[in-house]
Amino acid sequence: MVGAGFQFLSTVIVARTLGDGPSASFFFWSSVLMTSGPIATFGLEQIALRNVPRLQRDNPEEVGRFVANLRAVSVLLSFIIGLGWVVYAVINQPHQGGVHLWHFLPPVLLGSIAVALINGEAFKGLSRPVMGSIYGHLLPVSLFFITVSLFAKHLGSPGILTLYTGSYLIGALAARHAGGGEFRKQFFVWPDRATFRALLGEGLPVCMVSLFGALGFIVPLAFFELTRPAAEVSHLTAAFRISILFVVLSSAIHGVFAPALSRSAELPNPLRPVFMVYGKAILIALAVLALPLGFGIAFPGPVMSVFGDEFDDGAAPLRLLLLVQLASLIFGPVPHLLLMTGHTVFLARIGIVKFISIVVLSLLFIPRYGGSGMVYAMGISFVGEEIAGLLYAYRKLKNQRDAESVAS
Repeated sequence: MVGAGFQFLSTVIVARTLGDGPSASFFFWSSVLMTSGPIATFGLEQIALRNVPRLQRDNPEEVGRFVANLRAVSVLLSFIIGLGWVVYAVINQPHQGGVHLWHFLPPVLLGSIAVALINGEAFKGLSRPVMGSIYGHLLPVSLFFITVSLFAKHLGSPGILTLYTGSYLIGALAARHAGGGEFRKQFFVWPDRATFRALLGEGLPVCMVSLFGALGFIVPLAFFELTRPAAEVSHLTAAFRISILFVVLSSAIHGVFAPALSRSAELPNPLRPVFMVYGKAILIALAVLALPLGFGIAFPGPVMSVFGDEFDDGAAPLRLLLLVQLASLIFGPVPHLLLMTGHTVFLARIGIVKFISIVVLSLLFIPRYGGSGMVYAMGISFVGEEIAGLLYAYRKLKNQRDAESVAS
């Protein structure tokens, strides 16, 4: 909750200091790079969440090296992906007069986000969710809030993006000195060839989930940025940043239950234990977030006006985004359910279908409905994915229960 608050206040400071036009660049780049973070990890943060509890139980001295391997691989992938964003920044903004130093921030920021994500999930896998939240989210956003509060009035979007990058870099590296000492001796260790291949093989399905999930946001947003005025881009991305607060909070709550889902899935008859944990995750997330979501849905205009009067046009997309978030809370943490029960391949498949659906619907809806059209496309596709994933997991676990009953 604290981290989400700092993130919200930072967004307000940037919007009010720069205004809706000049802030568009920061909001666009911070949004797409944060969304690209799970791609840069190659799904290894979820591998950490799934494997660290088992490794701690069976071979605890190997936890530090295993997570260090994950970090090293993700940093390499982050720099490769980040170089693509460097090319996009240079080509897409020729009016700024060639190459600038800030164009090289994406590889550094992506690497920092990826390491922070892995650190956070590793701590959760060690049954230390508070430290996971601190090093995975709270510390970087708190540092950014402090620095942007002090220096935003002296900077433009590139300078503020530099502060954002530095905050995540410090937050990522600080986990080395966290309590417990698991990561103190080995922080970045390149894996041997067999381990590298195993990590790529295990991470690929999760990466496909993250890749198509991120592209389902990045592609329509890039289309939106190319076809709509800068002010409208600021309004929509500011609305997205409010909705992302609820994504972060719900993910933090759901992440607490992920190790229990993983352990329940290993039981002889996992259907009832898994869905008992799953139901608790839904109830607690709704208990915490239903009231603020309801307020945002009922009064999106006053919420958007916090950024400044010129951001009122983002009220309609914000209401739609929060309705999608409410539906997501009701359906529960479907990705966690599929990942922790070993159905990653199906999650990747429906992720591809979701991506295609979002892109096609966005191309149809954005020219007609603007920012709301992009939310329509995402909402329809997300709800379809949640329903399909939930039904699939239930059917698979039920079939497993029935098969075990017959065998016994």
